[in-house]
Amino acid sequence: MAAGFDTSWVVGGFFVVLGGVVAAFSARYVWRALAVYRAMDADALDGVPAGSLVRVSGMAAGTAESLVAPFSGRPCVALRYAVEERRLSPWLLPWFVTVHERAGADAFHVRTPVTAVAVTAPPRSVVVGRDVVAQMGRTASPPSRVARFEREVDLPGLDVWRRPPGVLRPVFDALSLGARRYVEDRVEPGDNVTVVGRVTDDGSVDPLVMADRPRGATVVRMARTSLAGVLAGGLAIAIGLVLLA
Repeated sequence: MAAGFDTSWVVGGFFVVLGGVVAAFSARYVWRALAVYRAMDADALDGVPAGSLVRVSGMAAGTAESLVAPFSGRPCVALRYAVEERRLSPWLLPWFVTVHERAGADAFHVRTPVTAVAVTAPPRSVVVGRDVVAQMGRTASPPSRVARFEREVDLPGLDVWRRPPGVLRPVFDALSLGARRYVEDRVEPGDNVTVVGRVTDDGSVDPLVMADRPRGATVVRMARTSLAGVLAGGLAIAIGLVLLA
């Protein structure tokens, strides 16, 4: 190493770059969340220029080809579902880990007091209620729809959590390790929703956010994780600047 070389400049520069990347990525999601407030209310899109950011509220109306939720069997216009398995965390505390997750959306309309506004693309963020359709221990028999899902889908995971060695089974049973829960976040036809997005050339909405709750609650749920990223990025930048000073 050359004489007089100060490694604090390298470390400081690394922290500044890393913090900037983390903060920028997280801030982008916060900005999307704030679109719920930045958008203008619109009951119809007649005369609204393409590219305008609008907020449309009303009843979701699906098509004959609506999605079907795999665990509950309910028709949906937007859906996220997940299988979560109870395991030991790195701190040796039991928690649920997502082992399988999928999301999708169908074309649908939002029926406002004035007209039906078409939503033709999947929203980038869906903020709706979470429904734990089923939860059971590792040895329990699942409901028929869940059992069919597990036969048809190759779920990733480690057998040790579902079939532990005999000597460990009392511990697994006491901590409910290997238990699974089957979760759906659904928007069903007839639900009251708010869609925020940009008006397209054909007079539909390209959605950024779809939510079933007031604006404030939507922003809080979307932004709380990203705000932590912004704070972590800012802290890394501050550390880097101290090292560079």
